Amino acid sequence: MEFLERTYLVNDKATKMYAFTLDSVASQQKPMTKDQCSGEKGVELESGAIYHCHSNAKATENRANEQVHAKWKLCTASGVCFVFMIAEVVGGHMAGSLAVVTDAAHLFIDLTSFLLSLFSLWLSSKPPSKRLTFGWHRAEILGALLSVLCVWAVTGVLVYLACERLLYPDYQIQATIMIIVSGCAVAANIVLSVILHQTCPGHNHKEVQVNASVRAAFVHALGDLFQSISVLTSALIIYFRPDYKVADPVCTFVFSVLVLASTVTILKDFSALLMQGVPKNLTYNSVKELILEVDGVVSVHSLHIWSLTMNQVILSAHVAAAARRDSQGVRRQIAEALSNSFPVHSLTIQMESPGDQDPDCLLCEDPRD
Repeated sequence: MEFLERTYLVNDKATKMYAFTLDSVASQQKPMTKDQCSGEKGVELESGAIYHCHSNAKATENRANEQVHAKWKLCTASGVCFVFMIAEVVGGHMAGSLAVVTDAAHLFIDLTSFLLSLFSLWLSSKPPSKRLTFGWHRAEILGALLSVLCVWAVTGVLVYLACERLLYPDYQIQATIMIIVSGCAVAANIVLSVILHQTCPGHNHKEVQVNASVRAAFVHALGDLFQSISVLTSALIIYFRPDYKVADPVCTFVFSVLVLASTVTILKDFSALLMQGVPKNLTYNSVKELILEVDGVVSVHSLHIWSLTMNQVILSAHVAAAARRDSQGVRRQIAEALSNSFPVHSLTIQMESPGDQDPDCLLCEDPRD
């Protein structure tokens, strides 16, 4: 394979960008503004600091704030979950209700998944290595997927136990205790759902900070809420009609199906993310149009958009600039336009001239819809 080697000459003015004196060391500690770091031209910064290409890493700051907020949500949810899990174990044993005990088991799996999510958040914050150059961000997605699989496993056990009770109805239920415990469980799961709920993506992509681990935990809490409602419903039926104790396994079976249905969307989103798909809050055409709107851009091809996590967007593109335009100036305008529209973790733009374009190149064609 043949490789092209390019050599660049740096003029005296450009060397100012890479030179510093001892007097400027103290000034390097001052934060650099966005305008100061918007390009790669040999421009001497007013603060005397060295130019650095990652000084405007807004996505990194957003990511740090997102993780702190996610850890707080998960820690709070773990505490609430542990308290009500113990209460359900005791209450379910006293009431003799399978639905209450299995709901407690569901809370135990939720607690385990919350702790797993906290571990994956810690792992995703580890710095990149020479083998994992993007870092450990995908650990968060893998942890969230494992958490969803736990929901499936517990639901499968609940369905099996419900079917067993339908076949062998030799059991007694204390409906009064069951109502009290299941009512408290509904309240607890409402609290968990409120804690773990995240704002849905809107038109302002800067404010979209959806964490995958918290989203998976919210699905857990939502499943628990469905399960608790089913337990309360069956408890009320048994309280007023004791001979209808079959409502206990029937409600467990019905709401278990609803829990499985609630995981379909999150599995679909995570699968698209692992397949390097375009993030859910962006579209291929809108990003391409945004680049084409920049003054001096003639064409865009080889555009690729994917993400490390729910909001760590990575983008690469080949851009042809007008012959008489400064390609680096156009590149800086593109970078600014993209960064102002959504948080960019990594951005790679290859500038080309219109004469370099090959209309017959299949790799330069837009992907199919």
